[in-house]
Amino acid sequence: MTIGILEAPSSVGEKFDRAMRILAGVPGRDRAGTQYRHIGPFPERVLEAIPRSEADLASPYAMGWQYLLHDEEGFGVLDISNKADGSYSSFRRGSFALGYLDALEAAQAEASGSLDMCELEVVEIPSAFTLMIAMRTKELKLYPAYFRGKRLNPATKTFDELHTLGPGDFHGDYAGPTPT
Repeated sequence: MTIGILEAPSSVGEKFDRAMRILAGVPGRDRAGTQYRHIGPFPERVLEAIPRSEADLASPYAMGWQYLLHDEEGFGVLDISNKADGSYSSFRRGSFALGYLDALEAAQAEASGSLDMCELEVVEIPSAFTLMIAMRTKELKLYPAYFRGKRLNPATKTFDELHTLGPGDFHGDYAGPTPT
C-alpha cells in the first residue's frame, strides 16, 4: 500500500509555518515549549451539498489544504486557505478533530491491505456541518468523520449510506436524535 498525497504548493508550507508561530503565541501558551506534530497537508474540496455521486466530488467551489495537528492539548484540524494573502482560515479541536483522526485511521487501515496506490483528500460541506475523507484507488471510498454536526464511528460508506445514516453510525459521545 502506498498513500499518495498531492504535493502542496510551497506557499502552503509557508502559511503552515506562519500558522504554527501564531498558534504557539496564543496567550497562556509557552511559545518556546509548544510542540506540534502534524499529518498532511491533505487537499481539501469544499462542496455546497452532500454528494450523491462521484461526479458531485469533481466540482468544488473552493479548494484549500488541511493538516491534522497534535500537541499537549490533543488534536486539532488546521485549514490553510488557497488565498494568496491568507495564512489559515480556522483551527478546530474537540469532537471534530477526533472524528477527522478516526476517519484517517480507518482509511489508512484499509489502505494498508491494498497493493494499489491510494490518494486521500478531505471533503467538507460547511452548509451541512460535514467532513469526510475520500480515498481513491480503483474505486472511490468515503470515510465520513463528522456528519451534520456529529462525530461518526469510523467506517467506509457509500453515497447512498451517507443519506441514510442511523443512530448506530454515530460515535458514542452523541446522545441526541439522529440529525436530519
